[in-house]
Amino acid sequence: MTLDKIVEACLPHFENDHLGVPKYARFYNAIKEAVLAGKLIPGDKLPSEQELSSRLPASLGTLQKALKALSDDGIVVREHGRGTFIRDQEVKFEDIRVFRFVDQGRPLGLSLKGLGILEVEADAEIASFFGSQDRCAVVQRLIQVEGEPWTFNEFYMPLNYASELMNKPPSEFDGLSLHEYLFQSRKILTSRFVHKLGVGSFSSNARSSLSLSNDVTHGMIWRVRGYSHDGLPTTFQRFELQPGHRDIEISTQAGQGNST
Repeated sequence: MTLDKIVEACLPHFENDHLGVPKYARFYNAIKEAVLAGKLIPGDKLPSEQELSSRLPASLGTLQKALKALSDDGIVVREHGRGTFIRDQEVKFEDIRVFRFVDQGRPLGLSLKGLGILEVEADAEIASFFGSQDRCAVVQRLIQVEGEPWTFNEFYMPLNYASELMNKPPSEFDGLSLHEYLFQSRKILTSRFVHKLGVGSFSSNARSSLSLSNDVTHGMIWRVRGYSHDGLPTTFQRFELQPGHRDIEISTQAGQGNST
């Protein structure tokens, strides 16, 4: 039973010799170690936070924080309406791997809020990238790193990739890894990324979504092109970062160690 395996793996981490480690980190470390040791395998479903809290000396809030960190780091996948599962560690997904920020080597957690999905006319850059397609789908989101200003994000994909997403409400995109969705639903795996960064004017969508004051006109514009293993274009992202945001760390390969 998965609950018994998790309790067995976690309880040693809650003993006295781990008192200096926050409880959420103890649970995180226990699950990660169990995955690496093969005690938890891809597809294993984790019990609910309530079940875990009833067997472990950890509150619901502590467990929720730990599960979010496990999800952010690609150790588990959280599927809306189904639950939380151990992820196949051989397959890495890009959402958290592109938008990476660290503090003294510690990856910082991300919050991701969906704003909605639209069918739009592709601008010249995106149309050229996707092979002269006139229209595409774009998921608009807000992303926040611990203690940092919110960032506006637009995630573009060909319309045929997004057919099952078009009628979903904004809340369905909260915390959703779109690259993982594309792999699970269509076996489209993004494995290489090309980044371009520059300073530019905020778009009207960014200004509205971020509630920017009139004196904040420019910020960092970060564009990310995603490609399959065969070099075919898969996704295009645009991030608009407010002034004063912490430094960016960039990696060009999905699943490249712990880099994001």
